[in-house]
Amino acid sequence: MVRISTSSAGRNVNYQNHKLLARWLCSLLLAALALLLVLPATPSFAHAGLVSTTPGDGAVLATAPRTIELVFGEPVGLVPDGFRLYDGNGGDRTLSAEQLDEAVTATVPSNLPDGSYTLSWRVISNDSHPVSGVLSFTVGQASSSGPVLVKNNGAGVDILYGVLNAVGYLSLFSLVGLTVFDVFVARCTPTAPRLQWVAALFATGTYFLLVPVTAVRERGSTLVGLTDPAIVTSAWLGGAAATLVFAFSGVVLMLLRPRFPGRAGFWAGTAGAAVALVSVLPVGHTRTFGPGWLVVGSDLVHAATAAVWLGGLLGLILFLTRARRRKGDAAEAALIVNRFSTLAGGTVLLLGITGTILAVVMVGSVATLVGSSYGWLLLAKLTMVAAIGGLAAWNRYGLLPRLARERIRNKAWNRLSFAIRLEAVGVVLVIGLTCALTLQNPRADHIPVPVQAQVQAELGTGHLAGQFSPGTAGDNVLTFNLTDVGGTPLVPLSMPQVSVAEPNLSIGPLSATVESGDLPASYRAEIVLPVRGTWKVTVAVRINELEQPAAIFDVVAAK
Repeated sequence: MVRISTSSAGRNVNYQNHKLLARWLCSLLLAALALLLVLPATPSFAHAGLVSTTPGDGAVLATAPRTIELVFGEPVGLVPDGFRLYDGNGGDRTLSAEQLDEAVTATVPSNLPDGSYTLSWRVISNDSHPVSGVLSFTVGQASSSGPVLVKNNGAGVDILYGVLNAVGYLSLFSLVGLTVFDVFVARCTPTAPRLQWVAALFATGTYFLLVPVTAVRERGSTLVGLTDPAIVTSAWLGGAAATLVFAFSGVVLMLLRPRFPGRAGFWAGTAGAAVALVSVLPVGHTRTFGPGWLVVGSDLVHAATAAVWLGGLLGLILFLTRARRRKGDAAEAALIVNRFSTLAGGTVLLLGITGTILAVVMVGSVATLVGSSYGWLLLAKLTMVAAIGGLAAWNRYGLLPRLARERIRNKAWNRLSFAIRLEAVGVVLVIGLTCALTLQNPRADHIPVPVQAQVQAELGTGHLAGQFSPGTAGDNVLTFNLTDVGGTPLVPLSMPQVSVAEPNLSIGPLSATVESGDLPASYRAEIVLPVRGTWKVTVAVRINELEQPAAIFDVVAAK
């Protein structure tokens, strides 16, 4: 008769439970981080928005324009063959374009006949994301049929781009985190050498594939564009290639770390992790809302925190699992937990500080931050950051001394498991709140009360002065006068063109209805603002055959 020890059976069940817990935590963390990384672009870090165009969208012109100018809310980059002009006869041609800061000027052919035209444009914003749109206008008599645009279905490219980015980040951050765990926490040979090699292969492979995929996405092409030698060749001059260089260099240093003796291995691993983290900088979110040094630093802190928590937790779980199988000393294992908690808690604390400073810069003031939905979500995130920091302190000053005194193995392992679970739950909550923050516009709630605003703006060598009211979402009226440098009424050759845009929300430009006022060079524009926000008004005035200066100013639409 075979007798089974209940204590042995209990230990086996307990071990299986911990094994399942480890797998569950890894899966949950990977899924949460993947969700964060593949989220689409959001208003919190809005891409370059089109502010104004000359001529305006839907304009009817007596003669063909020599150039078409597009003004964006931030400097942009040009895309090869990014400007194509379609006519009503089914023809199209590529226009040459020049970029200067926020303005892009496309040259129109001199022999452009009368008819209907649509300009399809595509540029690259500061965060390396493509921005595109169309601009329609008519020269003389409209065509019997409208222009037909040829559009490529880039959905497959976007999906592939998102998947590769997620896999690349997850793999690289796992490798960086495991290296940091080995160098700074366990202070031993690689905890999971096979896993590190797998992560390295996935990271370098995905970043290599991202180079041509990024170029195809920027041009708005389909997956067939990956077979175009011209696109693939030009891709190696962009930011994705720089990302690959940094990531690959860091990966090589981290994999070679065990081959270097003593301090050389320490510095090789540290340098490799640092270089790999720098790979997040060549491409990323726009720097519109803050100083470059602040946003760059914040990006590095975010990347370091994600790597320490993702790869560090993997390393910690593997280390503790092996220690428990060998029936190691719980106090020694607690020391490893303490080191990890101190390191991870420090990165989270630094993340909270840099994130708060950046958020205040983005919204403009502390009062606005605490009075907005974005601010409340950020405060909730900071509360979780503080809780994780408190847990790290508890591990350091509470758990470790108690385990050293009691030497009770079963209870000790249970306490370690409980500490890891609490930290993992805290990480998931922080990641979830970060996802919610990316869906918020930091400046959406920063809207003053409606007022009748006085407006003034320079107009080339002239001047525009007027009033804007009532300053609400919906119908508004802009009355304005035009004067030259001497204060004499400035009467343009044609009716001024008025348009509005909300670059933070990527809305516009929207055309306004303009009519003459009672006095010379006075006008009245009826403007419909669909949502509240800070709107940029552009008044383009044709003062002669060659010059059409524009007065640009901001107005506010409140509730």
